[in-house]
Amino acid sequence: MFSAKTVVAAGLIASVNAHMKMKSPVPFNPAGFANGPLEENGSNFPCKFDGTYTASGGQVNSYPLGSQQTLAFIGQAVHGGGSCQVSITYDENPTKDSVWKVIHSIQGGCPAKGVPGNMGDSAEADDPFTYPFTIPSDIPAGKATIAWTWFNKIGNREMYMNCGALELTGSGGDKANFDKLPDMVVLNIGSAPRTREGVDYAFENPGSSIENNLSGSIQICGSNGCTDGSADSLPAPPAAPATPATPATPADPAGGVFITQPATPENTPAPAPAPAPAPAPAPAPAPVTGGSGSALSGACSPEGTFNCLGSSYQQCAAGQWSVNMPLAAGTRCAPGQGDLTISALRKRSGRSFRA
Repeated sequence: MFSAKTVVAAGLIASVNAHMKMKSPVPFNPAGFANGPLEENGSNFPCKFDGTYTASGGQVNSYPLGSQQTLAFIGQAVHGGGSCQVSITYDENPTKDSVWKVIHSIQGGCPAKGVPGNMGDSAEADDPFTYPFTIPSDIPAGKATIAWTWFNKIGNREMYMNCGALELTGSGGDKANFDKLPDMVVLNIGSAPRTREGVDYAFENPGSSIENNLSGSIQICGSNGCTDGSADSLPAPPAAPATPATPATPADPAGGVFITQPATPENTPAPAPAPAPAPAPAPAPAPVTGGSGSALSGACSPEGTFNCLGSSYQQCAAGQWSVNMPLAAGTRCAPGQGDLTISALRKRSGRSFRA
């Protein structure tokens, strides 16, 4: 989707301080932890615990078994996206020996979809991309810890990990079901294998709950390392269970039917009510002029389309236009909708994209 100019622009929109951090689930002591990746030597794995930052403070995320929740972030240094996992351990104070099991994998497009580099340089702006995930219904209730992990696509080879206090409510779960879940993947820290920059990552065992945003060349990664592959060669993710059909209302045992219209002649069924006319389509949202183009809001299609305003841009994601996101100073895109073509306003020496 991106032109060759986009690759050059990726180096121009890098930021060294505006990393990402988890907003939902709420992390431990959200005001007290830095927003960067884990140390390369793995010294603050898991959760960025370093003796000062510990499993304390912050809100307890109380989630019913089987409920749908939302993964959301703060920051604009999305590093071209990458792949993420949501994992759980029943240790309330996790250590390097804790057992983490994956409940949801996002392969590609996390924590942003279709963004070639960063969205800006703010460390406090909300990420417009959010990701639904479901708490398994068949694991034990109780106190636990929930974690988000991320392997970035562009920039230094890093692993991000934020954690929060978790309480699972409900009943009927079995620890054997938890044990069957895949292990959380660890890469890019300590002696763990490294990912290759510039491609999306699929997981060898992503589990049964998957969001796939993969295309083209990828790496397939597990605890033993990553191998090159293609998104086309991966098995299709498991289909969502079909919604049971609503059973028909049974007839009255005596053969009668309850109706709300006046009785019709004997032995003649009441006429079916005429279907309500389809509502007229809602008018397209009026564009709001801004810069060299027009900012849009509301519904959009097709998915992934960019809207360039000259010095900023939006993207059609999850059927809605995203917020207006600035490009780096000294760069601009070609106004209009379609692919995102970014170029420098003046000649400058390129620099590599490193966060």
